[in-house]
Amino acid sequence: MMNKYNILVIDDDDPIHFLAKGLLGREYNLFNAKNAQEAIDILTTTQINLIISDIHMPGLSGLELLESLRGDEDKSKIPVLIMTNLPTIEKEKKAMELGAADFFKKELFTNDKQKIIDLVRMKLVTNVQISGLHEDLEMSKEQLVMELMESAITGDFEDTVDVLISELNAITKSELTGFWYVGDGKNERVVYRIAQGIEDSNFETIPEQTLIEELGKNKVGYIVNNIVKEEKGTFKEGSKYHNLTSEIAVPICKVNEKELLNNEMNLPDESEIFGVVILKRKVLFSTIEFELVSRLITQTGSILWRLYQYNS
Repeated sequence: MMNKYNILVIDDDDPIHFLAKGLLGREYNLFNAKNAQEAIDILTTTQINLIISDIHMPGLSGLELLESLRGDEDKSKIPVLIMTNLPTIEKEKKAMELGAADFFKKELFTNDKQKIIDLVRMKLVTNVQISGLHEDLEMSKEQLVMELMESAITGDFEDTVDVLISELNAITKSELTGFWYVGDGKNERVVYRIAQGIEDSNFETIPEQTLIEELGKNKVGYIVNNIVKEEKGTFKEGSKYHNLTSEIAVPICKVNEKELLNNEMNLPDESEIFGVVILKRKVLFSTIEFELVSRLITQTGSILWRLYQYNS
């Protein structure tokens, strides 16, 4: 039986707890707190995966609690969604400055339930934690997640892919980063970033079909730091010509956020490949870069698949 994720809902209004239970209770374990002190007590004894907190509460406000959590090394990694009946630009700005994952109106619990469901799922799948990550990479990762969620909320598939590719390219300082459709008989470049001086016509249709089939079968990406000598690697001729000897490739499968969460962040064995993200550069990739890129692509890929279905 799968392990459910634990969500802590903090609000002094009983109706919000009732609405949250009806909306999220079947999919997650919900813990209820009516004030910051009750929340702290729960956080001390229970591993919480996500917090949904009101701003205005007796005692510490939601923003003061958020600020306190950010000073705790362990609890600072828990994503926090801030909600309020009276949103203002100032409140939203302050919440985001303190590290809130997002900010929404309480009325969504009755007016747009699906948006809350999507928001919770997206925040859980984008909470990628990598031990030993350098501070610069950690900040870049958080920037990518924030930009991607902002785009995904609009529901546009290609814009969200563009954000992912652009941010990955910046994080890894790659000469080429792109997303290719490779499922359902397709082999089509959709979005890419390429360094000046590199001929993009050398990187259009992936010629190594057997390698794509292997990615789809294994559902695991790879890292190659000498594409000339190793079997793995795409666009070998173009890569040799431009000296792009290092490559990371990660498949994206037809799995949405709910399915990924239900399978404990692992791609189900029966899932089919939908696309592949490829990064190339002259400088060698490190193992921790591969782990970060692989996790980001696999987990945010579930958002891309949902958006693709919505946009089709």
